[in-house]
Amino acid sequence: MSEINHQIVNALFEPPHADQPWALIVLAALEGEASLHALLDGVGTVQRPVPVAPVAGNATEPPGAYVAAITVEGFRGVGPSATLSIRPGPGLTLVVGRNGSGKSSFAEGLEYTLTGRNYRWEERAKAWSKGWRNLHHDSAALKADLLVEGKGPVSVARKWTGDELDSHDVKCTGPAKQTQTLESIGWDTALSTFRPFLSYNELGTLLEDGPSKLYDALSGVLGLSDLVAVQTLLAATKKSRQALCDEAKDGAAEIVSLIDAVPDNGGNDDRLDRARTALRTSAWNLAALTQLLQNENTVDVSQLEMLRRIESIPPADVTGVSAVVARLKSAAKALGKLAGSDAERSRQRADLLEQALSFHESHHDQTCPVCNTTNVLGEQWAASSRDAIATLRKEAAACESATAGARSSVREAQRFLSPPPPFLAQAHTVGLAGLKNARTLWIDWAAGRDIDTPAELAAHLEGRVLEFAEAVQTLVEQAAAERGRREDTWRPIAAAIQAWLPTARQAVPAKDQVKQLKAAEDWWKDAAATIRDERFAPIAERARAVWNQLRLQSNVDLGGVVLEGTAGRRRVVLQVTVDGTPAEALGVMSQGELHSLALSLFLPRATLPESPFRFICIDDPVQSMDPTRVEGLARALADAAKTRQVIVFTHDDRLPQAVRRLGLQANVHSVTRRARSVVEVREVVDPMTTLIDDARAVTLTEDLPTDVAARVVPGFCRAAVEAACMEVVRRRRLTSGETHDAVEELLATNARTHPLMALALFDDEKRTSEVMPKLLKVGSWAVDVFKICKAGAHERHEGDLKLLVDYSARLVKHLAASH
Repeated sequence: MSEINHQIVNALFEPPHADQPWALIVLAALEGEASLHALLDGVGTVQRPVPVAPVAGNATEPPGAYVAAITVEGFRGVGPSATLSIRPGPGLTLVVGRNGSGKSSFAEGLEYTLTGRNYRWEERAKAWSKGWRNLHHDSAALKADLLVEGKGPVSVARKWTGDELDSHDVKCTGPAKQTQTLESIGWDTALSTFRPFLSYNELGTLLEDGPSKLYDALSGVLGLSDLVAVQTLLAATKKSRQALCDEAKDGAAEIVSLIDAVPDNGGNDDRLDRARTALRTSAWNLAALTQLLQNENTVDVSQLEMLRRIESIPPADVTGVSAVVARLKSAAKALGKLAGSDAERSRQRADLLEQALSFHESHHDQTCPVCNTTNVLGEQWAASSRDAIATLRKEAAACESATAGARSSVREAQRFLSPPPPFLAQAHTVGLAGLKNARTLWIDWAAGRDIDTPAELAAHLEGRVLEFAEAVQTLVEQAAAERGRREDTWRPIAAAIQAWLPTARQAVPAKDQVKQLKAAEDWWKDAAATIRDERFAPIAERARAVWNQLRLQSNVDLGGVVLEGTAGRRRVVLQVTVDGTPAEALGVMSQGELHSLALSLFLPRATLPESPFRFICIDDPVQSMDPTRVEGLARALADAAKTRQVIVFTHDDRLPQAVRRLGLQANVHSVTRRARSVVEVREVVDPMTTLIDDARAVTLTEDLPTDVAARVVPGFCRAAVEAACMEVVRRRRLTSGETHDAVEELLATNARTHPLMALALFDDEKRTSEVMPKLLKVGSWAVDVFKICKAGAHERHEGDLKLLVDYSARLVKHLAASH
């Protein structure tokens, strides 16, 4: 977790925030989009971290990188390979050359080598990037030699294998000469966040590209990108969840509109009423809607089910009824023929005798139950009666057959006389016109079950079957038509509900989530603003200080630089006044003032301790500046050069002149371009040469008193020798991987001439006793120069001052060449 995230978590756990439900939303947002959505969707959890105590002290500087050399071949204005060597360490380096000399090719080459892009070409016509290849050289390559504190030399090279800009190989070589990828150095983010390059084009557009881009550039170096990212995530998530709620709400309203648009309420379709009720409540009844779609309603309340049952009533079997009517009529006719015949009388006598015999056998009584004659029913009578019954039954067989046939026909006919289904009594709500008539006829039709004579039953069936069958068929057809109409009406509504339900199921919890997300967003804005203001204060203060150096003779005062807003409304507010009157910076500043203001914002950003780059590279900052402001620029660059390696490319000689005029330390390189893009780089002046030249100038000053010259010249020579010693120590130690701070502390601790010479010769300040013997091997003149330099301005030099200067220059050259 980053330092800023720790601050957020610590603030979040202060009462009363920790117990708020939105606190977990903040923690999930810190973990990223996936964690936030997992928490809100109920498929993830967030652990409450333990608050972390703040770490005292300032941010620790990472190992810094300095530029030692830039080599360009076949790129932009450079043809054959040319190298710009730069002293790797804090200090100001000016690279001077006229327009078209190739100097900017080194600046662009360094930027492209490390980043694979050039700001100058971005958002320009394609012709700008197409002109990257030099016309006078067949091959193209770039190389940046760096010195990284704690690691040593690191070189990054790009070599082109084709004519397209992106057809190149990248090679990175570390201190042990091992090859690694550029990404493995770990500068990917830093090259964007702490971007150490500032071209003239960028200088001109830094304030013109819009307030949000400048905000991003400044907030990125402060590590505020996480704040912006979380704020953006919370806002986007709230917006998406609110959009989900709005979509579901609009969808529910559209479905209700569909229901309301159904004519006559869909013929009292209860599904429409229940769907309307479920959708119009403040919290949608999704369970009821789901049940409607799944047809899980109870039979007694479902009109649709009622219609299905009516529709499933089988039609009356008119053909079967006709057949059974024929059989009934046949049976009735057969019975009619036997009525009053001997067969009928025999059957009746047999029945009577069977009854008498049964009575006798049950009661053992000899009295006739019919005529009450006594002693007539005995065993003899019983035996003769049995014989008589058998005889009579034979005689009545024809009648029995006809009777049995009649009974069978009646039973068969009664199968067609089922009662009306009970559900028809409940079907009055479905609105079928033929229901009452069909049910009345059905009840009348079923009443025939009580008729047991074939002739009457046949007449009942025959007189009612066609009307009954037609009524039932009409009812069935009406039910089918009504159900079809309702289904046609319901189907699009059901489809709309089916499509709407997934969104609604997400929207129900999203309603509360929107409230919690808004609370989390509001708290985050306040917490982020506090942290942002705290972290930006040093940059704003430094930017104002730089502006005050650059604004010489300008009536525009920079009162402050403020980061405001979040997400899509983020911006940088430049609080400027013109002669005390507040004004808009872009409206009142000249181009030179705008460039100065942009530089004021760039320098503090690029020189933050968190940056791994100890160098900044600025191309043509002098354009549009008047002479007075150039002096301010020289002072601002010199201040930055106290802790950073400041490399400035300029075609304008006013900046080198201002540096010399103000007596500022700087290394100056001259770049010239000859025929066929042959570029030559020459070091114009360095601190040692400057001091030697100053000493020589003093010796050549005729009207200067001899005593003054005798004391001043040794001081210049001593400073030149000491500068050479320090240059040797810096180069050696930085190359071996030692940090800049450690080297500078070593030099500050051993600031006298003797230990400095010991460090230069032996890399050991304690070996001062060996300095003289070592110099004696160089020559007695070296020992003499060293002794005089040790005395410096403390003693008047009685010897030849010109010879002293020559020998001092010789010793400086020897030290530089031998190490």
